[in-house]
Amino acid sequence: VADLVPSGRRATAYGLFAGVVGAASLAGGTLTGGLYGYSIPVLITVVVAIQVLAVVLLAATRVRRL
Repeated sequence: VADLVPSGRRATAYGLFAGVVGAASLAGGTLTGGLYGYSIPVLITVVVAIQVLAVVLLAATRVRRL
């Protein structure tokens, strides 16, 4: 965050980043809890699919930056 934002807006950027991470954690926990009560194999499938998507997005981001 520090490398992406001017120093005058850094506190706001860190606060926004923390808020987004917190909201994503809440959503992920809710999804995980709901799927755990529904079906553990579905939970495993969804978690693996989300992780694969994250790796693909990371790879795409790294390719673009090079």
